[in-house]
Amino acid sequence: MNVSSGSHWFRSTVSAADSLYLVPTPVSTPWYHTPSERLVPFMTDKYFSVLGPVVLYWLASGWFAFLDYIQLPFFEQYRLHEPEEVTSRNRVGPWKVAAMVMLQHAIQVGLGAMVLDGSQSAIENARDHQEGMRDIAAYVSSAALGLLGNSTGLSFLKVAGPSTVHFIYWWGIPVVQFWWAFFVMDAWQYGLHRLFHESRFLYRHFHSHHHRLYVPYAYGALYNHPLEGLLLDSAGAALAHAAALMTIRQGVVLFMFSTFKTVCDHGGYAFPPWLDPLHLLFPNCAEYHDVHHQMQGLKYNYSQPFFVHFDTVFGTRISKEKFDKLKALGKEKKGTWGKDAKAASASSTALKDPHAAEDLRRRRGEKNDGQHDLPPEEAVELFGGDPLVTTNAVEYAAKAGTTVS
Repeated sequence: MNVSSGSHWFRSTVSAADSLYLVPTPVSTPWYHTPSERLVPFMTDKYFSVLGPVVLYWLASGWFAFLDYIQLPFFEQYRLHEPEEVTSRNRVGPWKVAAMVMLQHAIQVGLGAMVLDGSQSAIENARDHQEGMRDIAAYVSSAALGLLGNSTGLSFLKVAGPSTVHFIYWWGIPVVQFWWAFFVMDAWQYGLHRLFHESRFLYRHFHSHHHRLYVPYAYGALYNHPLEGLLLDSAGAALAHAAALMTIRQGVVLFMFSTFKTVCDHGGYAFPPWLDPLHLLFPNCAEYHDVHHQMQGLKYNYSQPFFVHFDTVFGTRISKEKFDKLKALGKEKKGTWGKDAKAASASSTALKDPHAAEDLRRRRGEKNDGQHDLPPEEAVELFGGDPLVTTNAVEYAAKAGTTVS
């Protein structure tokens, strides 16, 4: 198809869209859309997008703190740690945690006030939705006629064209934007989070602050070194917002939802899906992230705050069930963590065995075509020592499920 014929075909498609009334008049808007100048009457959308998540953070944290205080048996059955562990195992007091979170919130609000464009709300309110839907209609028309043929395509457009255009404009595109924003935020946080663990310097001087909470709790979710909080959380959210081409009002939803999700993941309760429906969409939950906060789980489950696919792809995912089994095996073998020199020596010898990788390939191949990790008992048998200490790729593969090259 040459340029002139292509232009003629595209113009005819647009004409077909108009003649078939694919763009409804007047435009009907979904329940979430409001033409008002502000989402809340006392604050511009720009400042609501940076202050709203802060308010939600403390409200959600307050709910979990209330559960901790009342200790109702119904909720206690889902608690991940005993209340006494918060003071006995954590290496930082609650008041310092609260103060550092407030500092990060102040930085977050200041950054948002500088970066976000407050004029977007006015632009959004002045947007010609008919024009936007007309552009969508042109693509819907071309797809229908190209895939179904002229006769069937025109019939489809007459029956379902307007509803299809309406759905794509008001629901399809926004849903794709949000899922893409989730993906970008997860990618950013996985990469930086793992880097802060892999680098001894970065962990010691920055990320170790967050891991002073071996027993995480809700309002400690953003307890970080200020620089790490700026890079990992604030910059990650800003990048996801920009990459998904979101409006400032979409940013309100993204920032508040990711904040709520982060608080829940540090809340200390493993609620079932019927109590916490977010589990149905997002496998990254409090139980999953709690493994990472344990001393023996620091090298696993880096993903946050939504999905776990980066852990799966890069072989750093471990389930709570397997982690508990490995931990129990370690206690059974040594009684304490990291203090048995003989066991550590045995583990080191096993790791240096040039046949270890081949043995691992053989065992995995016999079990499951080499695609998955070994059962906890076999991993311990093969490598000896502390089941959760990994010092090379071969042992890591046995325990976390990576491939062995």
